[in-house]
Amino acid sequence: MAGAVVGIIGVFVVFMLAYGPMIAVEIGAGRPDEADIVKYVIPFLSDLGIVAGVLWAVSAYGFAKKTQWAWRTAVTANVMSLLTGFFSMIPALSRGLFPLFLIVFLPNLITYLLLLTYVRKVDGKIVLVSLISGMAYVMVFMNGIASTDKIILKSGDIFIAVQRINWIAAIGWGVFTVALVTRQKWTVPVGLGAGLLTLTAGIPLAVATTLEAGRFSMFSPGPMLAALLLLVLFVPAGNRMVTQWLEG
Repeated sequence: MAGAVVGIIGVFVVFMLAYGPMIAVEIGAGRPDEADIVKYVIPFLSDLGIVAGVLWAVSAYGFAKKTQWAWRTAVTANVMSLLTGFFSMIPALSRGLFPLFLIVFLPNLITYLLLLTYVRKVDGKIVLVSLISGMAYVMVFMNGIASTDKIILKSGDIFIAVQRINWIAAIGWGVFTVALVTRQKWTVPVGLGAGLLTLTAGIPLAVATTLEAGRFSMFSPGPMLAALLLLVLFVPAGNRMVTQWLEG
């Protein structure tokens, strides 16, 4: 039930406290483009977090009734909440504000680990893979948002080309993460699809921005994580580990 409180009440309160100051500090820093990102993305993520809070409440009912779907619903709510909490901290941190969305992120990160190691015993290697896919989920979503900022700044057509692909890939990684830990038979093809989409959008983006800046590009971690996950799914030992887990 704590997840429902954090998701419904916590996200709403944090949004009301953080939204205006985050926009104001971006405008004050001379970055109206980033103010526009905050203006539209943070409300979307707030909505996602509140929906996740409702799912937490539904899962609490399921746990009380000892239903089979309760744990799966809780994991889904948790993965949604983690995106809301993590990404929404970044605009504040980048401008020296206290990241109020930490109030959403940290409890959900702890709860995620508890769900997978205490409420239900998930194999440790699978937990590790799910953490990597969870990071890919967040980083690839961020690549889509960062591409949007570049589009606003008219930085090149490549950002228009890859923006939406990154978001589709991010959804794929979120679905993969939930499917993996809840042992869905269709997990592997979703992971393969998400990985290939990430590389399709991420490699040209990472290469172009690295060459442009002359240093490591922050567009690179997403495709790097995707490549690692694809390696796990393709290499016989990794594929066998995942397949054996999924088959129970």
